[in-house]
Amino acid sequence: MVNKSSAGEFSNWFEDFIRTMKGVGDGDVPCGECVGCCTSSKFIHIRPTDKTALKAIPKELMFQAPGLPKGYYLLGYDEKGNCPMFKTGNCSIYESRPETCRQYDCRVLAATNLKIIEESEEIRRKVNSWEFEFTSDRSVELHDSVKLAGEFLSKYANKFPAGFVPPLSVQVAVMAIRVQSLFLGHTMDSAKKDYRVLVDAIVHKCTSGR
Repeated sequence: MVNKSSAGEFSNWFEDFIRTMKGVGDGDVPCGECVGCCTSSKFIHIRPTDKTALKAIPKELMFQAPGLPKGYYLLGYDEKGNCPMFKTGNCSIYESRPETCRQYDCRVLAATNLKIIEESEEIRRKVNSWEFEFTSDRSVELHDSVKLAGEFLSKYANKFPAGFVPPLSVQVAVMAIRVQSLFLGHTMDSAKKDYRVLVDAIVHKCTSGR
């Protein structure tokens, strides 16, 4: 039996997640004892704006991020799959951790109800444990639109330009949050009927930066 973890009130989480995606706030995730994102063989992107992280992380542990401009780095992991800054069961640079770590929130996978195929067992357990609260019709409506957006992106991935829908579940989930407003009031049947219009609208929304 999976022990449930409170993911918070859905509309509040949704608004917080949007702000975090825009770089506002630290993405306060109630991880509890879970350290899955620190121990799951993840490469951590480090941006030039991560000034405190760049000072805290030994230079020999970072390497230039392929395909990105100078000053963008990746932090790898050790033979156990642990971040090299994860020591004695905790992040040793928590107050100086990179923006990527501050913004990672596995609740987005629970919100979209997508099939998780690439995450570790520990992260999958945590995702399955999240339980949102719904205290208003707006929360229910937001949740329905987010789930529908995720389902649509997965089902109609081949209708988009090549490579537009990302391969990883968490990336699809984040995209679903970005485009959920296009699915308000839709059902899968109506989305299927209007899929060409929705595909064009999603591409425009994601490429226009709006």
